[in-house]
Amino acid sequence: MTPSAVSFGETMIRFSTKNFERIEQAKELAIGIGGTESNFAIAFARLGGKAAWISKLTNNPLGRFIVNKIREHGVDVSHIIWTDKYRVGLYFIEFGKKPRPTQVIYDRKNSAIANIEPNEVNWEVLKDYDAFHTTGITVALSENCKKAVEIGISKAKEFGTKVSFDVNYRSKLWSPEEALKALDPILRNVDILLVTKDDVKNVLKVQGTYEEMITKLDEKYNPEVVVLTLGSEGAMALKDGKIYRAEPYELEVVDRIGAGDAFDAGFVYEYLRTGNVERALNLGVAMAAFAHTIPGDPMFITKDEIEFIIKQRVHDVMR
Repeated sequence: MTPSAVSFGETMIRFSTKNFERIEQAKELAIGIGGTESNFAIAFARLGGKAAWISKLTNNPLGRFIVNKIREHGVDVSHIIWTDKYRVGLYFIEFGKKPRPTQVIYDRKNSAIANIEPNEVNWEVLKDYDAFHTTGITVALSENCKKAVEIGISKAKEFGTKVSFDVNYRSKLWSPEEALKALDPILRNVDILLVTKDDVKNVLKVQGTYEEMITKLDEKYNPEVVVLTLGSEGAMALKDGKIYRAEPYELEVVDRIGAGDAFDAGFVYEYLRTGNVERALNLGVAMAAFAHTIPGDPMFITKDEIEFIIKQRVHDVMR
């Protein structure tokens, strides 16, 4: 079976500094694209899945740059809504080394997707896919985006399409209180709930050990499966009362942006393909580890490479 998924959200033009320069001192910036849902779709497609990405974009060279970069990975972009109004969002990354943190600056207000009309998306496309994936980032962009997500989830339920949702909290978009108020009712309609340990504590206000947190989430939202990502401690999942765990990889960080999206794609891909939670967790953790080694948001990888590191856990030079 070839698993399939549709993702919905914003993708921006990404500008990043080179050689750990400050933005103030930089003479040039690397250009690329970045958006959590398109990162998911790209990684999902590169694993061999059928992936589509839905968004609203301004019909100008920046919008077309984004679409071309996503299309080249085999993602279906035919359902994008084009407009001559509004703008394409931008974001800037200034890479740091400890103790100076990496900083992200958003310039995305009044973007095309923030002004989407909730009913202008052709949600009928969900009939042809196994899963609908989106995140709390999309919900945070505007009230219209929130309504569009709610409609998409409702349609997915109507069509028997699984709903995959990552809380993916961004403090520069909203407060934890605003996030909880908006996301709490949405999470009650999710089949695959993905959340970091920090978002569980700070946004969903669930405390305790990891086992207690994941159990409380399962009891509160009653999804098909709950996935708790633990950063350097790996990941765990709960389904049908059983807890599964995956150990982390030893890694050297090149660019950590997009690692969570790669995890989501790996987990959802394998879960849809086999229903095996343990295998899905292991693929997700491997994808996240590999993503840390690749500059840029998109996941440049082949399925053979991922399967190799899962089997061998090789971190040294391949000859």
